[in-house]
Amino acid sequence: MALDRATALQAIYAALDELNGERPADQQLAKDEGALLFGEGAALDSLALVNLVMGAEQHILEMADVEIVLASEAAMSRKRSPYRSVGALADYAVEVATAETAQ
Repeated sequence: MALDRATALQAIYAALDELNGERPADQQLAKDEGALLFGEGAALDSLALVNLVMGAEQHILEMADVEIVLASEAAMSRKRSPYRSVGALADYAVEVATAETAQ
């Protein structure tokens, strides 16, 4: 099964729900495509980002039966980080899944 953007967002939102369950009420992350995840002005530190990305990978596997790796050297070396926002991460997940199935 291919990964579409709506499913990628749903998986990221599920991972956000898990992450928010461990955060104080005043540090909850919005389930919104524009929500900043990492970088200047964002709410996540590197450990929380890793937890979110791993959760998203797991939920993508469960929801779409697609196994992808979102944390990679290629992602880290991009000029515009795929981790900057929820929407950027969803776009990156679809891009990675598409590249994986094309091989």
